[in-house]
Amino acid sequence: MIKKDLFNNEKTLIIIIAVLVGLFAILLLFPNITNPIKNIINEEKIYSVEIIKINGCDDCFNLESLSSGLSKINNIKIKNEEEIEYNSQEGKKLLDKYDIQTVPALIILSNKINKIVLNDALFRKVDNAAIFDKSVPYVDLDSNDIVGMVSLAEIYDSGCNECAALGDIKKQFESMGVKVKNYDMISSTSEKGKELISKNGMSYIPSLLISKDIEKYWWIFDSLKGYLTEYDNWYRFSQPAFPYKEISSGKIKGKVEITYIINKSCEDCFNATQVKDLFESAGIYIAKEKYINISSGEGKNLVAQYNITAVPTGILSKEITDYTHLKDNLEKIGTFEKDGSFVFRKLDIISTKYQEIKK
Repeated sequence: MIKKDLFNNEKTLIIIIAVLVGLFAILLLFPNITNPIKNIINEEKIYSVEIIKINGCDDCFNLESLSSGLSKINNIKIKNEEEIEYNSQEGKKLLDKYDIQTVPALIILSNKINKIVLNDALFRKVDNAAIFDKSVPYVDLDSNDIVGMVSLAEIYDSGCNECAALGDIKKQFESMGVKVKNYDMISSTSEKGKELISKNGMSYIPSLLISKDIEKYWWIFDSLKGYLTEYDNWYRFSQPAFPYKEISSGKIKGKVEITYIINKSCEDCFNATQVKDLFESAGIYIAKEKYINISSGEGKNLVAQYNITAVPTGILSKEITDYTHLKDNLEKIGTFEKDGSFVFRKLDIISTKYQEIKK
């Protein structure tokens, strides 16, 4: 079994979301939206509350995830739950009373509201009420505009069959509560594609552009922005997805070959393909695999050339140097060689048996 924390640099993985592994294995969670209550000061067993949902628009944030979280708390009894429209007479009174500027919004009413410790990232308290008015997308009540609908544009090369596909990023964004209005596929050879490449400083494709509506998503944007490059109308991920095409040279970058050095006579040794799993979990694209037994002439040469002391192991081709962002982490588990290749040496991070080579 592979130890999962090998490349578990959380900030790196926030942006190497599912592109390096597919660019978005997001480790940043929605701020406990399904569990809005932190604690109950238990002076009485049950706290009775009323919930008022002030609706916004069809595409707006769904308040159900929040109210359902409240309903699952054993000490909370929801004695009444009401939905009203923001432009109704009752809705307008509540918006004015609690100074709510955007909808949808949710109000919790209780004469014991101060005995319920709510997630202060979500709620503010006024008198006997707790108000959630941080929905995204939302209706801006001043302009009546819907704010927070994100557009994504993927610039791709139709001739690069091996280049990464970025479509999973949309799903990952949506799993974090981001509302994606549209996802446009734009060929790099089209006039629009050429214009976007020029205006947004692209040196590689595929590249993904994200509309600035992403700024409204307060629960992810602060952590995300350090991995984005900002342009006039868009953000773009600063790290490429592998493999990618370098625009200036036309070369495909990030296609790594792996050579497994094994001993066929070691029946208890771990399966060498776990080495591939290890590197793929860090977002490295393995284009080709080769198995070499240590008893063969080629195997003996490789063992001597790279001073290999234990098997099974893997030698990654020089294309591994394309992954500059992983260099420091890779050096913790192996060595870069003079020819640019990389040898995996810390076999003990794979929790199973391997064999030391006697010199």
